[in-house]
Parts: sequence; C-alpha cells; structure tokens
Amino acid sequence: MSDKKLNSKVFFTQRYLDPAKRLVSQVLDGKKADEALVCQIAGITPEKLKEAHTILTPPKRGMMGKGKAKPVVQYTNEQKAEARAITEVERTITNIVNYKLALENSPEQEMQSVLNALSGGYIAPTSGGDAVANPQAVPTGRNLYAVNAEATPSEQAWTKGKELVENTLAQYRKTHGDYPRKVSYTFWSSEFIESEGATIAQVLYMLGVEPVRDAYGRVSDLRLIPSETLGRPRIDVVVQTSGQFRDLAASRLALISRAVEMAAASANDKYDNRVAESTVETERLLVEQGVSPKEAREMSAKRVFGGVNGMYGTGIQGMITSGDKWEDEKEIADTYINNMGAVYGSEKEWGEMKSGLLRAVLHHTDVVVQPRQSNTWGALSLDHVYEFMGGMNLAVRNVTGKDPEAYFADYRNRNRVRMQDLKEAIGVESRSTIFNPEYIKEVMKGGASSASQITEVVTNTYGWNVTKPEVIDDAMWNQIYDVYVTDSYKLGTEDFFKQQNPAALQEITAVMLETARKGMWEASEQQISTLANLHTDLVKEFGSAGSGFAGGNAKLQDYIASRVQPERATVYKEQIQSMKTAQVATDKKGMVLKKDEVAQAERGEKNALNGVWIAGGVFALFVILLLVLKKKRKGN
Repeated sequence: MSDKKLNSKVFFTQRYLDPAKRLVSQVLDGKKADEALVCQIAGITPEKLKEAHTILTPPKRGMMGKGKAKPVVQYTNEQKAEARAITEVERTITNIVNYKLALENSPEQEMQSVLNALSGGYIAPTSGGDAVANPQAVPTGRNLYAVNAEATPSEQAWTKGKELVENTLAQYRKTHGDYPRKVSYTFWSSEFIESEGATIAQVLYMLGVEPVRDAYGRVSDLRLIPSETLGRPRIDVVVQTSGQFRDLAASRLALISRAVEMAAASANDKYDNRVAESTVETERLLVEQGVSPKEAREMSAKRVFGGVNGMYGTGIQGMITSGDKWEDEKEIADTYINNMGAVYGSEKEWGEMKSGLLRAVLHHTDVVVQPRQSNTWGALSLDHVYEFMGGMNLAVRNVTGKDPEAYFADYRNRNRVRMQDLKEAIGVESRSTIFNPEYIKEVMKGGASSASQITEVVTNTYGWNVTKPEVIDDAMWNQIYDVYVTDSYKLGTEDFFKQQNPAALQEITAVMLETARKGMWEASEQQISTLANLHTDLVKEFGSAGSGFAGGNAKLQDYIASRVQPERATVYKEQIQSMKTAQVATDKKGMVLKKDEVAQAERGEKNALNGVWIAGGVFALFVILLLVLKKKRKGN
C-alpha cells in the first residue's frame, strides 16, 4: 500500500474506518468473534494465525531428547512485524465486547476502588492513558503505574523516534529545501510514560547520538553515530520540560545534556555539525550581552530549560487571557522566556536561572515539535498545548523575527506514528468537534460542564491567535460566530446556554469581542454589534459572570459599552459595578473569617497548653511508679 493512499483521508475512511465501524456493530449485535472471523478479516488462513503465535512465543529453556538442545528458529524482522500485525487484529476483534463492558463498568469500578482504598484494600495495577491507544487502561479504577525512567528510550521508542525525525526532516526540506538548524521539543510526563521516551529518542537522533544499554536494558550511556552512517547534518535542539517530567525523569534531562555536549564536540564530520555551529553562536551572543568569555563557553552547550523556582507551568496563560494587561505580544514572550529560563540537565546547575541564556539559545530555531499521544485532548481542547507549544513559538518569533514550523509528533496510532502540521491538526479537531452538528447535539445533552467545554475551546482558539496567529484565520472566527451566535445549524444553541450555563455564552461572546478589539479578527460591524448586544443582554438577565474575559477586563468592558445603545450601556455598566461591589463585600466577609481563625488558633494554643500539663502529669506519675518499684526491689 502506497503512503499516498494511506495519507488520503477518503481512502482510509472507505478502506478501513467504515468497515471497522460495521464490524464493531456486528460483533456488539451478537456476531461471534472467533478464529474464523479473525482469519476472514485479516485475510489469512488458520495455519497462518497459528504461525504468528509461534513466532511471537519465546522459546522454552531446557534440554530436549538425549541432552541436545532444541534448535531455536530465527525469524526475520519482517516475519515478526507481520506476526505482530496479525495478533493485533486478533486481539482487537476478540476483545470488542470486553472493551465495551470495561467502559460501561468503569464508573462503578472507580467508586468501588475508592471505597476499597479507604478500607485499606488492595488496588490492582494497570497501565494508564488514552483508552483508544491503550485499551488496557480500561476498566478504570485501578492503580496506574508509570515507567522505569532509566530504561528509556525503550527499543520500540527508539525506532519510533528515528522514524519521526526522518519525517520531520523530510517535511521541512519539502517546504524549505534544506535541513533545519535547530528543533525545539516539549517534554511532557504523560507522553513520556505512554511512549516510553519516544520524544527523548527524537532529540537524541536529531543530534546524531544513540543510546547504549546495559545488561538490564537500562540506557546508561551514549555514543555518537558516525557522520557517514547518519548521512545528514547533526541538527541542534532546545528542550522545554514540564514540571512533572522534570520531577519524574531527571536522569533523562542529564542524558540529553550529555548528548548535546557529545554532538557539539564531534569533529571531522562528513556533513555539517549544526550543534557545534549553534554552540559557537550562543557563546558569541552571551559575550555580547556582557557575560564573561569563560562563563559564556560553559553555558553555550546548555539546551534543557524549564520553570524557574521549580514552577510547573509557563505562567503565560493568565497573562494572555487578561487582554487589558498587555498591548504587545513581546510582553508575553518576555514573560515566557523569564519564567522558563531555568537550566536543567546537571546536578550542579539544576534549576539555576542563567540570565539571557534561553534567549540566546532560541536563535535559529526553525521547528517547534509538540508530542501528542492521546485521543482525549487536542490543540483546541487543552490549554496547556498553546501554553507550551504556543509559548515556545511566540518566544522564537520574538527572538528571531520569524515563525518556526509547528508540528505534532503524533503517537496516537502506535503502529503508524507521524508528524502532523499544527494548522492541519486544529482544522481536523475543529471540524470534528465544535463545527460538527452531531458533536454539538451530544454536548447539548449534557449540563453546565458540557457548555463549558465549548467555552474552553473558544478561549484556547484565542490563545493560539495570540501565540501563533497564522493557524487561526478570520474564517474560523466567522464560523464560531455562525454556529454559536446566529445558530446556523438551527440547534437552539442560545437557549441551551441560557438554560444550562448562561455564564459560558457570556464568556464566549466576551472572548470573540476581545479578539476583535485587539485586531486579531476582522469582524464586521454587524457581527460586533450582534455580539455586544447579546453579551449585554446576558449580563442584564443573569448578571455579570465576574471572572475571565467577561468580568475582569476593564478595557473590554469599555469597548462593549461603546458598541451598544446608550441605555443598554448604562444598564451594563451598572451590572458590572454591582458585580465589583459584591466582590468587595465578599472580601470583607473573608476578613471576619480571619478573625475566627485567630480565635481558633487561640483555642488551639489553650488546648495545646492543657495537653502539655496532662502529659507532664502522666510522666511524673510514671517516674513515681519507677521509684516505688526500685525501692521495693531493694527491700527484697
């Protein structure tokens, strides 16, 4: 099968997805999922199925016959790959009913597991993650285990990582005609656990360094891949780590740092060594900033960065959504660089802030890569994606003056990992969720939390508009307006929000108006007027939400008031002022609670004092008893 056909969504749907849906429905309706069905679907004979089992069954140890060992059959990689594919089909088909039951039983099992844990009972372990990518994750309610960090990247992860690097380089060369100079990677703990270090593998192979395993399978050493064997330049990297990954796999960050040093020191390469070139450039930039030549040289090979003071995020989300707190995106980029500028990778400098280093290292970053291993979130549904991937993109753009390419390293199909362009990923997600009438109908069956899901997506769309404007165009905002404001699908969206969560619609309209106010969406006067009137009507009927875009942005509030009739504006401002007055009153009530806390503390001190006297009395009595016993022994 050609890659062109496999990359065709129409072909894939017709050839694989639709038949798979029909098969699942048939099995759930009672069709027997047996060996015959497996062979039919896989297009193999029963003998071929048995052969696949034999290939994947490890040989038994021991002697056979007259002291002679049974000869071990050696199978090729192609035979093993075919056997794994066949058994994967078998496992999937024979477990369709089991997966359905596991999903249905998960809520009850979670509750029973909680009660069992509180009673001191045993909770069975299992691997976690996305139930589609890892069906073993269901039923939920079990004790999730992570991964042995020292054994990463696993052999399978190394294979996937190499494949993804080749895909990244091919995709970039197709667009730009050359290899990238530097590639940025994000390390997340969830991806690390589920892929067993596939992103670490990407970083190593991009540098032209490979892992060395000990007798126990642990990756404890590294070696350079010869330039002739690598067949391309060594590409420089920069890594941003989440706080969770930093805490979980510190040794892997040290491994990356060592790999960078090895690659930078590689001499007489057949192809360009862009790691060495970048190291020299970083040293020069640091000296120009006033750093001593000695310190600049020591800092020049640092490539792993994370949150200052052990923080777990970038600190830019709140800033981005508070649109009245910034006017220029440079302010956000500077905040990101400052908050994520701590160096990680060596015990000596762990978490140390090196002023100006991250900014210098970001020069010549041509690609930003974000891992995606789960079907449970996407670029639009999870705000941490624009926080990390978008934040890095924004920082690079403000340092270099150009937008880097942005790719997802897509691990969701473990049998076919691939690189996906960010704009494509956002387009696919939006069409399948917030712009999909069937999806919207299902969301509308839920309550207030379901309505909030839509709000989160719209807010995250704004986040991308700030951090990487090229992936969010006017057409997307126009469609959001059509679907959720004018109800182009005739689903009754406005009534749904008003009944279930009017604050959610209030926030959606506020986000859209803020996007227009900041000039990121060229909305028509009609669109702005409709949004402003709808927003003020919601505030009048339900009161101000008092948080987020709707309640915390004074400049936006003034903008909204200027876009409606004076009488509407007056009522709107009164509601906003009422909300602020209520918040002040709540704060004052909170002061009374503090007085109560003081009183409680005083009572606690009295109780503690009483406890001291009681303990002293008990101790004195104990001493007296000892003396009495000692006296009796002497008398005896």
